[in-house]
Formats: sequence, structure tokens, C-alpha cells
Amino acid sequence: MMRKFLSLLFTVILFSLSTLAFAGPQPEVAPDESMLNRDTRPFSERLKEAIKAQESEEVRAAKRAANLEKMPKVAVMYINNSQTTYNDEIDQLVLNNLAKAVDYDTYQYIDGKPYIERLSKIGIVDITTAERADIIDAFEGEDIDYAVFVQIDPFIRKDKVTFFTVGKEMTANVPFKIIDVKNNKYLYNGKFTEIAKDSSMIGGIGNKSVSIEAIEKVNEKILSVIDVRLPKEKTAVTTNVASTPAK
Repeated sequence: MMRKFLSLLFTVILFSLSTLAFAGPQPEVAPDESMLNRDTRPFSERLKEAIKAQESEEVRAAKRAANLEKMPKVAVMYINNSQTTYNDEIDQLVLNNLAKAVDYDTYQYIDGKPYIERLSKIGIVDITTAERADIIDAFEGEDIDYAVFVQIDPFIRKDKVTFFTVGKEMTANVPFKIIDVKNNKYLYNGKFTEIAKDSSMIGGIGNKSVSIEAIEKVNEKILSVIDVRLPKEKTAVTTNVASTPAK
């Protein structure tokens, strides 16, 4: 009888100990990130903000529509001859920058691909060496005020090795033109040359990151030149009228 009692008592003690172990302090559960980022403002306040944002976009669109006829039409011609394995990323960087420079609220941005194709059909493949008059002929019959031309030439790579480091130097050469189409003249005709370099004690630096850095430097130059040289109003056609001698 005593043996059964002791066995039962031992079982109860073990059960109590295991219960206490499970009842110990539990790890804190991290709050749900969606709950942390949840907008806790009243619905009416959030609704007012959404309506205001929509009205702002509508007002902006209405203003642009009203001013559309006054906005200069700018044909943006872009050619990437860099021949890299990351051309798509370069295209995205340059085209996004051009869209920022030839901005939506000031200009009518016109895709210049059709005009590049026209030039190609008449045998002009390298626009950088083409006569200005030949380039302007591509816009004949089109109501284009200005043309912006950007070409990415192949990068020039140099490997830099010192006693302590291994690195790369990439040079970006980018011919750039702004043309007043209706007045048959250059507003800018030049080339941006930007160098980027990087090095490491263990090497392993690829061409891509250094090339992208060089392109970003070119983008800054493009932004600043367009801001200064590209007129923000439609071009006025200038004509030279010979003076009539007084009788």
C-alpha cells in the first residue's frame, strides 16, 4: 500500500514540475510589421488627403492641357553604342535622366526613334559626324521645335595596378547636341568625357559599377546643359529681311 502511495506521490511531483517548466516566461512575439506601418489616422482624414492628392493631379493635368500648345516640342534622339552586357541599365539611367531634364510640365517630350530611322535610311548612321542641315532634314514636315541628341560611345577601359591595389578606370565619351530645328542652328554641340575609377586591395572590381558611375557623372552634365541651353518656350522663327533703301 505504501509503495503505491509513494509511486502516486512521485507522479504528482513530476507532473507539477513539468507544468511549472511550461508555465515559465515565454519569448516576446515581435509585433506584426503591417501593424507597425498601419495608418492609424481617422478614415475621414485619410479620405480628405486622398481626394486632395487626386485633385492636385487633375489640376496639374488641366494646366498642362491648357498650356500644351505653348509647350515646345522636343525630339529626344538617343543611341547606345557602348556594346556592354549591361546596355539595358545604361539605357534606363540615361533615358530617365533625359525625361527629368525635358520635364513633363515644361516640354512635349517626343520620342526621336523615327527620326533616327529616317537618317539611317538616307545613309547617315553616325549622327555625330552628320551635317546639321542633314539632321534637320529628318524633321521636315514635323512640328518639332528642338532636338536633343545623345550618343553613348564605347567605354575606354584601363586596368590600374599598384603595389597595394588593383583597380579599373572607365572613360565615358558621350556626344551631345541641342538643335533649334526651326531656325537651323545649334544651341549646343559638344561631347562629355567623364572618368570614373575604383580600386581594391583584393581586386575583383568589375567594369559595370565603374561605368555606371561615369554615366551618372555625364547625366549631371546633361541636366545642367539642358537647363541652361534648351529654351522653355516655343522657338520663334527668325527671318533676315533685307532693308529697303529710302527713296
